[in-house]
Amino acid sequence: MPTPSRLVWRDSVDSTNDEARRLIANGSAADLLVVAAGQQSKGRGRRGRTWISPEGNLHCSVLIGIDGRLGQAAQLGFAAAAALVDGLSQALPLTRLRAKWPNDVMAETHEGWKKCAGMLLEPVGSQWLILGLGVDVADAPPAEGMNHPAVSLAELGYRGNAMGVLDGFMAAFIPAVGLWREQGFTPIRHAWLDRSRGLGEPCVVRLEAETVTGTFTGLDEEGALILDQPGQGLRRILAGDVFFPPV
Repeated sequence: MPTPSRLVWRDSVDSTNDEARRLIANGSAADLLVVAAGQQSKGRGRRGRTWISPEGNLHCSVLIGIDGRLGQAAQLGFAAAAALVDGLSQALPLTRLRAKWPNDVMAETHEGWKKCAGMLLEPVGSQWLILGLGVDVADAPPAEGMNHPAVSLAELGYRGNAMGVLDGFMAAFIPAVGLWREQGFTPIRHAWLDRSRGLGEPCVVRLEAETVTGTFTGLDEEGALILDQPGQGLRRILAGDVFFPPV
């Protein structure tokens, strides 16, 4: 968990990722430093999507030194997703939680699977990765305009606060970063697959220019989703939105 010396708190900020960038620019960055805020006015997700950031939810960014390993930095998103699943599973032992490719965490509810957290990875040069993390602790955004319905941890029975979620996440994530630095992606990949949503199931993947279907069969050594398309064989998916039809 972050110690006070490794936690920068802001009551309100445009974006914790942007605040982390400012810390890098002014020489205040440190490895595994956490920037957290009560509210964000310009929170964002993947592909420039707006991330709704009300007070009571977790809005934070983690600065990670990548020592020139820019080509492998995205692998830390899988480490973070697995760590968040572990942290939330400790807080919500009766809820089934899973990581969904590439960087979401989903919870199983009576109404099906719903999103409770998402991540945004932004490299800064070749030395830093900013891992933005948003968790719907107290409130979930309305379904209108969302790719996936959302659920708050409070709706799932969590009675703690956002900082408790952050503590649980960092307790699992710091060792995962150390493992990645020492052993590379292989143990991270296995950990993520053990916690993944939909492995071996049919899925729909919405790409920039097309929508494809197939069976989610795993991750390759670079973190690409492997899709088994009927009659076409295996296809690597580097970026897209994944949907699992109800069974």
